[in-house]
Amino acid sequence: MNNRRLNHEEVREAVITHFNQSRFRDFTVKTECDIQFGAGQGRNYGIADVVLSDDTGHWLAIVECKSEQAGDGIIHRGQLKSYLSGTDTRLGILAFNDNPDEWVYCENQRANKFREIDKSEFEERIFEPPTADRTDQLVLKQLQQRLKYVKIAFIAALLIIAACLSIYFLILLPIHTAPRYQVVRIIDGDTVEIKYKGKLTSVQLFGVNAPEPNTTNNQPPEPYSEEATQYLQRFLLDNDVHIRYDETERDQYDRILGYVYRVSDGVFVNLEMIREGYAEVDLRYPFKYEELFTDYESRAKKEKIGLWGISFR
Repeated sequence: MNNRRLNHEEVREAVITHFNQSRFRDFTVKTECDIQFGAGQGRNYGIADVVLSDDTGHWLAIVECKSEQAGDGIIHRGQLKSYLSGTDTRLGILAFNDNPDEWVYCENQRANKFREIDKSEFEERIFEPPTADRTDQLVLKQLQQRLKYVKIAFIAALLIIAACLSIYFLILLPIHTAPRYQVVRIIDGDTVEIKYKGKLTSVQLFGVNAPEPNTTNNQPPEPYSEEATQYLQRFLLDNDVHIRYDETERDQYDRILGYVYRVSDGVFVNLEMIREGYAEVDLRYPFKYEELFTDYESRAKKEKIGLWGISFR
């Protein structure tokens, strides 16, 4: 009988195999990533065994691998927590065998606070939709990709700095200081009703076109309209939201055209409806997130998510 235990390298290979599964296809698996944190004499160095990052290079999780014999000791947990704290990475795993159900999962709550979570919660959080901050990082990434062919490095640097400042002063700062509105009714998959300046007002999710329920003109509902409406109800009803505007602030029906962000977690609702396949991109009016929305729509189509998985499509 062979009782040999997995060594460090074998555990790391098991981790890599686990995260190379198709359900993690949107993430990048990196190995032996250098870590430097602290400053001056207090500076520390380390090497993360495995790092899971998104398509912008942002670290989503650090995995510290130990041999099966080493187990999940307190020292190893402390090392993982120091890596999470030093790099401000949100999620971490301590892997000491080839069974993901037995690994130690934790969440970095910042201010040197951590909590252990189970595997299901880890996977729920790793797949959370982009927040307002992350959405704007994606926009910045697209700008950087356009600039990579600029030959004059100084001009490129100035443009990137200007973009960063613009994102902060024109996007992030207004979001976090914007007024809050309560969503009191979901009209359909792309229209909500809010309390706005003392009265009920309809808000159309800018750039979003969900299937129509056709409840007022005696026409049959469009396929997937009920699912889109119910999803938006679960997502937004009775929640507070921030609203941002583009150059076109109202549509032909005098509804507000807005970018809607849920206050509780900053999720960009317009993008979430496209990402989850509950709606398609509405190109009737030009808008600044058109390229980003179209990219996420293409992914949903490719993976046959939501309405794109219906047989008639």
